[in-house]
Amino acid sequence: MNKKIIHLIANSHIDPVWLWDKYEGMDEVLNTFKAACDRLDEYPDLKFTMSSICFLKWTAEYAPQVMERIMRHVAAERWEIVGGWWIEPDCNLPTSVSFYKQHEISRQYLDQYFENLEVPVAYNVDSFGHAASLPYILAECGFKYYVFCRPNETEKSDLPGNLFYWEHAGKRVLCYRVKYHYTAGRTLEAIKSSFAKVVQDPELEEGDFCYFFGVGDHGGGPTKAEIDYLQEQKGRHSGVQTHFSTVLDFFKVAEKRLNIPVYKGDLHYHAVGCYSVNRELKKAIRESEHGLAYTQRLMEMSGGDPTELNPLWEKTLFNQFHDIMPGSCSPDAYEQALAEVKSVQNDYRDTSYRLLKKLSSQTPVRCRAGEFRIYNSLPYPITTPVEMESFLYFRPENPFYNANGVVPIQEISPSVECVNQRWLFIDTIPAETEKSYWFDEADAHANQSYIGSRIRNYFQGDRIELNSWKVVAPGHIFYNDKEILNGQVTLEAIFDLSDTWSHNVKWYGRSNKFFEPTASAVATGPLAQTLTTNFKYNNSDADILIRAYRDLPYLDLDIRVRWQEKRSLLKLCFPFSDIQEVNVQGPGATIDKNTNEQEEPLHGWLRTDTLEILQNGLFAYDRVDDHIRLTLVRSNIFGYHVDTIPHLEFPYHYTDIGTHYFKIRLYLHQGEASHEIDKRFSAFIEPLKVIRNNL
Repeated sequence: MNKKIIHLIANSHIDPVWLWDKYEGMDEVLNTFKAACDRLDEYPDLKFTMSSICFLKWTAEYAPQVMERIMRHVAAERWEIVGGWWIEPDCNLPTSVSFYKQHEISRQYLDQYFENLEVPVAYNVDSFGHAASLPYILAECGFKYYVFCRPNETEKSDLPGNLFYWEHAGKRVLCYRVKYHYTAGRTLEAIKSSFAKVVQDPELEEGDFCYFFGVGDHGGGPTKAEIDYLQEQKGRHSGVQTHFSTVLDFFKVAEKRLNIPVYKGDLHYHAVGCYSVNRELKKAIRESEHGLAYTQRLMEMSGGDPTELNPLWEKTLFNQFHDIMPGSCSPDAYEQALAEVKSVQNDYRDTSYRLLKKLSSQTPVRCRAGEFRIYNSLPYPITTPVEMESFLYFRPENPFYNANGVVPIQEISPSVECVNQRWLFIDTIPAETEKSYWFDEADAHANQSYIGSRIRNYFQGDRIELNSWKVVAPGHIFYNDKEILNGQVTLEAIFDLSDTWSHNVKWYGRSNKFFEPTASAVATGPLAQTLTTNFKYNNSDADILIRAYRDLPYLDLDIRVRWQEKRSLLKLCFPFSDIQEVNVQGPGATIDKNTNEQEEPLHGWLRTDTLEILQNGLFAYDRVDDHIRLTLVRSNIFGYHVDTIPHLEFPYHYTDIGTHYFKIRLYLHQGEASHEIDKRFSAFIEPLKVIRNNL
């Protein structure tokens, strides 16, 4: 018979932000760490487990005397550092670059204080689900083990056990799902109740059991009453041994079990509403991820030091915390986080401009009137539509040049209806360099570049047709005269009574309530044609602009939604005649999604048998039979939990009321490998910044 051993893990899961802001969270970290050090001094057998390396940074900065105590306890192997990441992040929406940065920056910080300290245990006990590709990333970072709590056994019953190998693309980590939560309870009676279940749990027959205790969420750690009670339990239960332990000690024993099962796939579904609620914060974090990656590429092009961006990455990673990026925090915490991420964007934009000016200064200016320098930071050339807008420098009477000769341009609608003018052209920008363009005022020849058609000159119409594409209002799409969808693209509004997290929800159902088209107009030209359709629903309206290009194999959709519906969500629906498979971009990998109806997290692109959907600004979708429905916006009450009952007359803070912008690019699926779609997506979001240089 196996020995029945319970590893008692003293911990305090601390949410640095949730229903409080970051500064209150800092105070709780410092108070909890001091209390944990006190308990370790008082109880010689006790050990303590903590995650989130940024907590150590706060401690070193604001309570250096506590940091010194922690360092002594780490050296004595009584203070266990797990996780190895800056924070316990959301594990669905961040990009793979962020996950690798979580490890890289944390490792650099740990090395300053703890010589040769190994952290083999990854740890996200409160995150709301985990992407299928995560074990590959964890293994690449050197982790051997992973602890999580959600989804629980009710939310995901098909796991082969609470201890299993989680595998992706040939790499694996040994996982443990915490069965009795990461805090046993906030009272001694709750501890007694949960521990009584543990000692009778059939899972003990399989071998060692991991039991977490300590006051958490708002900090606290193991209390004296908890410690005293658990000490009293030693030897009281026949055939059961208990001792204060660490998570690593548990794994070292558990990995010796025979026939540990293997699981591949996502760990879902918990809190699916957090894939979409508080969208503006998600969008800001995603833009910071892309912007920092872009700025780092510019640094590599110019010989700069990428570690200069580490402070900006620290802010970005912190705000990927699993109660910030998912949108389950308070209104004040949300505003604070959004402001911090916006400051990151301001700083990397300044840095990227400085780098671009440095790069641009290395190339002489050839035109008296000055040149527009467009930069492609990607390691491959991209052929793309380029839009420029100017208050002063548009010269339709003069030809538009690059080094190879005249470039055709077409005037389009500017961002402001004042004196600005905007023009579009299509060209190939070389890899990791710039391409220069200019209006040649000295050229005496007739302008061969300005086409003259202006997209800003809209006229009443319901269809466009260019380069084998045809689009007919309100949303029918054809290619070579064959409709590629089983009907029109629609906007479906769904009333949503679930809480902020959408606890106990896997999908949002069908409403059959759609935005109704009210008007459409077209703007034509040889380089591009645009169909604009306005839609209306209750107090909300939307514009969908669909643009086709000459010699480019895709359609672009610009969507603007003015959303005024409380406790509702909006989906953009693509009806297909038959869907055999769905693949999506996940963190660092393509993930096969053969599920039906469940709400799923979304990264940069989604692919069916017939269509590739690239997008910027969306974070969730579902598949309902043969419909793909992208979640555009979801409005709910801030921090509303299923255990409470909202009073509809109360002036609640509602999420995501206002104007939202989305960009989507549609390709016909031609069977290309996923890495080719990744390249297309990178080209889609490449900033193509313009630097203007004069003689």
